This record gives sequence, structure tokens and C-alpha cells, in this order.
Amino acid sequence: MKLCLKWHNLSLLYIWNDAQGTIVKSSWNDAQGPIVKNMKFEWFVASRYLRSRRKQSFISIISVISIGGVALGVATVILVIAVLDGVEHGLKDRFLSNEAHVVLSLIDYGFFKDYQKRTERIEALDDVVAASPAIWTQTGVFRERTDTIQDVIIIKGIDPAQEDKVTGFSTYVDGSTDFLNSEHIKKARFIRDETITGGIILGGRLAARLGIIKGDVLRLLVKLERHPVNEAMLAPDLANFVVIGFYESEMEFYDNNLGLIHINSAQKLYDAENRANTIFVRLTDAELAPRIATRIEDVAGFTVLEGMPNAITWMERQAPLFSALRLEKIATIIIEVLIILVASFNIASTLIMTVMEKTKDVGTLRTLGSSRGNIMRIFMIQGSVIGSLGTMLGTALGLVLCWLLSSNAVRPSYWYLLVLLVPILLQFLIASQHALRSKGGWKFAVGVLWLIGIGVFFYSVVRPISFVDLGLSQIYQMHQMPIRVNWVFVIFINVLSLIICWLATLYPAWQAANLKPVEALQHE
Repeated sequence: MKLCLKWHNLSLLYIWNDAQGTIVKSSWNDAQGPIVKNMKFEWFVASRYLRSRRKQSFISIISVISIGGVALGVATVILVIAVLDGVEHGLKDRFLSNEAHVVLSLIDYGFFKDYQKRTERIEALDDVVAASPAIWTQTGVFRERTDTIQDVIIIKGIDPAQEDKVTGFSTYVDGSTDFLNSEHIKKARFIRDETITGGIILGGRLAARLGIIKGDVLRLLVKLERHPVNEAMLAPDLANFVVIGFYESEMEFYDNNLGLIHINSAQKLYDAENRANTIFVRLTDAELAPRIATRIEDVAGFTVLEGMPNAITWMERQAPLFSALRLEKIATIIIEVLIILVASFNIASTLIMTVMEKTKDVGTLRTLGSSRGNIMRIFMIQGSVIGSLGTMLGTALGLVLCWLLSSNAVRPSYWYLLVLLVPILLQFLIASQHALRSKGGWKFAVGVLWLIGIGVFFYSVVRPISFVDLGLSQIYQMHQMPIRVNWVFVIFINVLSLIICWLATLYPAWQAANLKPVEALQHE
């Protein structure tokens, strides 16, 4: 059966085909007759409601706002999560590039014997790349020829060859790594009367804070002894080390606090011959650290008298930082999802107002035989189209912003922003000239110019963010804000956005489907 309907005096003929569930759209021409084009019924009506007409202009504006709200929410969450992911992975890569994956020590950080044999047993384990014994302690730095402590630093006594396999420390050293016979040590021993114990590599920021350059002598506190004249007083026992280089890892903790010396020198200082108090271990995969740590404790072979072993993974050492980042990421996702929810309420309100505006149309469609399901699908399609457009635009915007913030390409001068004046002037010209307003070609040209102008604006203005300029480089251990797009999350947020927008269509669609035909036709 076919029904013919003249729709609101639009000079169009619409024929509902019950058998196929389609609507036939026909532009009527007196000479040629109808020009027919088939379209799915619900999609056709939904597309008509999405188009802007004078009586519906307010609803159309709200639809645009709804699309913008969804787009803004999706773009923001993609961008923010990309930044947080970038910071997390940047910090992780930075930590793992110059830190051990597992650190073995006694619970009381005491010294233990036979560290060479224990190191060999650990290196024999599967998934272990290298192990490096060390002496890790704190000590005071004294000003030259005074008994005044200038600072407290961390001393790490290392075997340079083994340490390089674990942390690659030599790649971060500006200067020599010969702790026993470098040129600076030889020169200091020749011109100075004091005994020179060896060389020391200082963290770059620590050296700047102490006002030290290469070749200077640093006096380290070994222990406090009874004063030879007044036994009631304690006198510092000091050891002289020559600064042979600076450690520039760009890790705030190390660059501000660390001093590297040879393990033999550290053993002499602390009367720990053939002993160490730490073993640093690098694995083939950092993610294996929790499992390998238990095996390292077992093969270390510590006796009850020596003490309880304690193998700490890099995850445990940096747990507070990464926990804070994960918490921040979760909070951000919740906030951004709420933005999408607010936009979905706009979709719901748009559909409710459309239902109120189109009550007579719904009555007419129901009278002509449309089912409640047809009516529901019309408004669900309308809302889903709004949500889909917002999601796609938001995804595109978010990814473009991520690319711009991560690209170090040379940007054009800000003077290029004057290109925006071209579409603005043309827009005013079209608005003031009725003849131009009626020409679609002009509108299309201005639309293209607007897109070009906006593209130039974003490319000129959105640039990588420098942590150095913001004073955040010491906090995040990076010079530039990192961006890392998580494509799985992008897909997830797209699906979530579409589901939220689809759920927002259910009540208005149900409301429209339950309108009674007779009452709807009488609606004013």
C-alpha cells in the first residue's frame, strides 16, 4: 500500500511504502512529473529535523552547542590523558635509563662479605643482564681548610665497569671516569701537600651549589674522633677527593645529591675491606622486577647472622610518584566524562524541544500508519547523529592538538594570523550584500577560507610547552611536556561517548513514541 502526503507545503511529494519501509522523495515537475529518490523513512525524517529552518533555528543552535559540547569533552580527555601518559612514560624511561631495576641490600643497610660471589650468582639468573656491587651511604662535605660542614651528600662507591653495565653512568658524565689515576688526580697530588684518596664525580647541580669546578679538592667526612687535645670534643676525620667530572643525568635527585667514587676508596674510608652494602641489578625487562626480586633474595645466600635480605624493585622506589600520576589520570577521566554527560543533557533537551515542536508531525505520521518504533527511531537517530558528529570532531581536534604539542617543527610567525582577516572581511561583505548571500559559491569559498584561517591559527599558536620556561623541569625531570597518544584509550573514549549520547536519546524518543495521535494532531 502507498500513501501520498504533501508535507507542509514544501512542493515535495512523499510516498510511504509499507512493504519496503522506505519513503519516496519526489521533486514535482509539471513537465516531467515526479523525480523519485528512495530513502529509509526514519533517516529521512531525522535528517529533516536536523536541518535549520526559521521556526527551528533555536533548536538548531542548541544542536550545534550540543555537538560542540561533546567535541570539547572528547578532545579534552584525549589531550589530557595523552599528556599524563607522556609524563608517566617519560619519567619511567628516564628512571629506567640510569637506575637499576632491582636493588639488593640488608634490611638494616649493613655491610656484607663475599659481595663478588653474590654478584656472580645473581648474574647467573635468567633475565638478569648485569649486577653491580656498591657502597651507598651519606656523608658531610667540609669547606676547604675549615671544620664547617658545607652540605650533606650521598656517596656511591662503585666498580666503574660493572656500574656502566647496570646504569650506563659514563654516558651522563662530563669529564673523566678514571677514579684512581685521572689527570686531575695526578696534578692535585703533585701540587698539594694533602693526601689525595681518589677522584669523585659530583652531580652537576650539586657542584654548582657548592661552587666547585673540575680539579677542585672536596673534603668528605669519614668519621668523628676524639680531639687529641680536648677529649671532650669530637674532631672530624676527613678524606680528600679531587673532582674529576660532573654527573648530568637530568634526574633531580642524583644531580642535586650524588657523589660517585671508586668502591675501593669507599671500602678504605669505612673500614669495609672486601665488603659492600648494596648490589644494583639490571634485567632484560624492567616489568619482570617483582618476580626476579624474590629469586635474587634467594640466591644471595645471606645467613641469619648476616641479616635479612631486602630486594627493592624500581616500582617500589618510585611508587609514590606513579601512584600520584595514576590517581591524577583517574580523576581527570572522571571530570572529562562529566563534561560529556553535560553535553549529553544538551542532546536530551534538544530532542525534547524537537518533540514539542514536532508534536503535530508525530500525530500525522502515527495517523498514516507509522509505528511507535518508527517514531522512537527517528529521534534516536537525530540524537545519535549529534553525538557521532561531536565525537568525531572532538577526536580529530584532540589528535591534531596532540600532534601540534609534540611537533618541534619551526612554526610561522604570529603575523601569519592576519590571514584570519580575509574570511572575516568576506563574511561581513556577504552579510551586507543580499545578492552575495543568495550565491552558494561565495558561501563555500568563505567556508574554505575560514578552515584555512583556523588551521593557520592553530599551527601558529599551539606549540610544544617548555617545562624549563614554566620552572617545572626540576619537578618532572624533563625539558618539554611529552605527548603520548594511547590509541586504545582513544577508541574507548569514542565508544563511551557514543553510548552516553545514545542513552541520552532514549527518554525523548520514548516520549515522542507515546504521544497519542488524536491529541498530537490537536496540539497547538
